[in-house]
Amino acid sequence: MADRPVTLFDEILSLTRAIRAAFDVRTKRVDLTYARARLLTTIGRNQGASQSELAQALEIETPTLKRLLDALESQGLAERRPLERDARKHAIYLTDTARIEPLLRFRGEVEQALVEGIDPADMQATHRALGQMIRNAERMRQE
Repeated sequence: MADRPVTLFDEILSLTRAIRAAFDVRTKRVDLTYARARLLTTIGRNQGASQSELAQALEIETPTLKRLLDALESQGLAERRPLERDARKHAIYLTDTARIEPLLRFRGEVEQALVEGIDPADMQATHRALGQMIRNAERMRQE
């Protein structure tokens, strides 16, 4: 089979897999899965959000979110509280024992490691290019 050139798409997928693998190692150290860690950090940034709002933010189905939230609740890391305006719905909060600092610290460490040795002007161009790629992909998703 002939070697084909590595495309930008291939490189982005490889980068994503490498980041995910590194994140998985760190989440296991704090007794979490990648999916639970994502939910935990999303709750941390959106305290009091509803389950449907969190599912939308994570781009997952509500039943999937419910299972992840059940697991975080059983670990004592998150809790559901009835919404004042509609007791049938719940707002989601981190508990006092939830420790997302290791996950947030890891995100900062990864970003710092990823940009090491890259000229700031190149990083500005990269941010612009990636931003445009995201907008293009969003448009494709809506077609």
